[in-house]
Amino acid sequence: MNLINKVSTILLIPILLSSCEKQKKIKHKTFQTVGKIERLDKQLDDIISPNAVIEILSTGHKWSEGPIWIKEDQKLVYTDVGHQKIYQWTEKDSVSLYLDMNDPNPNRPGPSALLIDKNKKLVILQYGHGQAVKMNSALDKPTNDFSVFVDNYNGIPFNNTNDAAFHSNGNMIMSDPPPTKKEGLKAAVYSITPEREVQIVTDTLSSPNGIAFSPDEKTVYIANADWKHAIWIAADVDENGNISNGRHFFDATGNAPKEKGHPDGLKVNKNGIIFATGPGGVYILNPEGKHLGTILNNEFNTNCVLDDKEETLYITSGPKLMRVKLKP
Repeated sequence: MNLINKVSTILLIPILLSSCEKQKKIKHKTFQTVGKIERLDKQLDDIISPNAVIEILSTGHKWSEGPIWIKEDQKLVYTDVGHQKIYQWTEKDSVSLYLDMNDPNPNRPGPSALLIDKNKKLVILQYGHGQAVKMNSALDKPTNDFSVFVDNYNGIPFNNTNDAAFHSNGNMIMSDPPPTKKEGLKAAVYSITPEREVQIVTDTLSSPNGIAFSPDEKTVYIANADWKHAIWIAADVDENGNISNGRHFFDATGNAPKEKGHPDGLKVNKNGIIFATGPGGVYILNPEGKHLGTILNNEFNTNCVLDDKEETLYITSGPKLMRVKLKP
C-alpha cells in the first residue's frame, strides 16, 4: 500500500466511526404493542395501513386525558386527572413532567381537557373544580399562574367542566356533565365567547363529553358519555359559529355493556374522518357516520389527538399513553 492510500485509509476510519455513531443515535425506539385494529371497511386502508400496530408509549398514570399537540415543539402534552399533573412526551425524551397542578385536596380530580386559544395560551378544564383557566405564562415555560376564564352559568357554578373545542371565531364550545349535587346545573353544552359570555348550546344530552368540529366548521360532533345511551350527535354550525339542528350521528350503545369505556374525547382530521373514543376502543367514522373500524387496545380510552402532519394518532387510555401510525 503506497503512502497516499495509507493516508486515505487513516482519514476514512474516523469518518466511518462517526457514521456508525450517528446510526446508533438515530436508532428508533421499540415499544410494547397491544390489541388489534378491527377493519370493517376497505376505506380504512387509506387511513391506517394494514400492518399498523398499537404502541404503548407510557404507563403508570392514574387517569390520562386531554392530549394536545404543540407543533412548534413537536411534542404531545396531556393530563393525568387523578395525579393532578400535566405531562409532555417527545420522541427524543419520552415522558416528562410538564406542570404539577397539585391541589390541597388530593381527592379532587385535577386537569382534564387541554386547549390552545388564538393567543397561544394554554386553556385547562379542571374537572373537579368546575372551571376553565388560562395559564398566564408561555407554553414553553409553564407555571401555576392562572386566570379563571369561566366558572359559572348565570351565577351557578359549573358541575365538572369536561371537554371543549375552539371555533375559529374564538368561541369555546364546552361540555359540562351531570351534577354531583342536587342544586347543580343540568348537564349541558355551552358556547363561551372570548369576552366570557355564556350561552347554552344544548341540554338534551344526558352526559355530554367530547367535542370536535369538521374541517370546514360547518358541523360539530358531540359525544354522550352514557353507557345506556352511548351516542354521538352532529349539529350544523353557521358562519358566526351558531349551532343548530342537532341530530343522531352514531350509536354504540350495543357495545357499551360488554366493553370498557363510553363515548368520550374525539378528533377530526383534514379529510373529515372522525376518531372517537368509545366502548371498546377508538371508533373510526367517516363524515356520513359509517363505521370503518376500531382501534382495540384493551383499555378505557378517554381521548385522542393527531400530530400536525396527521401521521400519528395519540390516545390517552386510563393508565397508558398509546399511539397508532397513520397514512399521512
